[in-house]
Amino acid sequence: MSKKVIIIRNAYSHDYGGGERFPVFLAETLTHMGFNPVVVSRNNTLLNFAKEKSITTVRGWWWSQQRWNGWRIILFPLYAVWQVFLYCWYSQLFKKVRPSAVHIQSKDDFIAATYAAKRYNIAVVWTDHADLKHVWRNITTPIKNPVGKWVYRAAKKADAITVVSGSELHEVTSHLPTDSPIRDKTTVVYNGCADVLSDYSQPHKDTGIAYIIASRLVTDKGIGEAIEAFKLLNKKYPEARLVIAGDGPEREKFITQASDTHTITFIGHQANPYNAIAKADIFLQPTYHEGFSVVLVEASMLGKPIIATAVGGNVEIIEDKVTGLLVPAKDVESLYKAMETLYKDADLRGSIAQNARHQYEDRFTFDTIVKEGFLPLYEITR
Repeated sequence: MSKKVIIIRNAYSHDYGGGERFPVFLAETLTHMGFNPVVVSRNNTLLNFAKEKSITTVRGWWWSQQRWNGWRIILFPLYAVWQVFLYCWYSQLFKKVRPSAVHIQSKDDFIAATYAAKRYNIAVVWTDHADLKHVWRNITTPIKNPVGKWVYRAAKKADAITVVSGSELHEVTSHLPTDSPIRDKTTVVYNGCADVLSDYSQPHKDTGIAYIIASRLVTDKGIGEAIEAFKLLNKKYPEARLVIAGDGPEREKFITQASDTHTITFIGHQANPYNAIAKADIFLQPTYHEGFSVVLVEASMLGKPIIATAVGGNVEIIEDKVTGLLVPAKDVESLYKAMETLYKDADLRGSIAQNARHQYEDRFTFDTIVKEGFLPLYEITR
């Protein structure tokens, strides 16, 4: 088997989270195993992160126009032209590199890169980062969603499709016909991260407890609720601090919301958030919905007690009161109470952190995920 694997991931420039770090971690782990991975993307942050890891990169193509529903359906011929261009570009790339497998992780590339890879009999593996549950809506309804129907046809050419959690598997397959052959090739492979705990400093020595959020700054990530919950906490415990790492289109709105609280700090986008997380005491993840949160795994790897919302794949990572505290989404009062519980109970913080770290070691180390989850797919489908 050839040792070359091309990994493709594209996203909006402001979307840089677990789904965008994942291909870099995958490539890094494959390199340690003797493979020659190449990361293809148009996302500059992703490419720079890969270069920092000495991973071979190729600057690809990506169109920021991703919505083709409603009136935009009349522009579908333009999308077809775009796919022809992508197909030709990927065909030339695959002819030059001659990989044994192509691992695709973004919507437009699911189509063009799959057909280009099959032109050369290259194995095709998809990993869905919570896109297909949206992409495949109405694929059995005439006229509606031509892009989704095209992605569905391309999926029949893929050798294997992985989703990031059991909840995502249910949501993705719920849109498929009951007799669809795609059901049999779709499996769950959890995300993970490399174990780098020894590389990062211990928590701060200041008085009080520091909470941290590492997320895109958008409403659906629950940033507003976290700020309001922290304000309630801060009234009783003025030495508590909240650090918010990340960027996004609603950053200024949240800065304004927090402007009357001097113990909330925005530190901006962190290409590698580990140092900031390691210096905090408690990790918060108040999102409204989540396919699978890599940052929860990263916080577990760093041995942090976690408070997260009981949505999507979070409940497959966090066992309430064992590896973290689970709260309802959009519930400021419940989030505040969980934050206060961990603030006051050092023993509970310690036991949750220890349990989270042990769970990471058992289930979410990247070496294990790649060996058991992805290498068999590259081998079987070649």
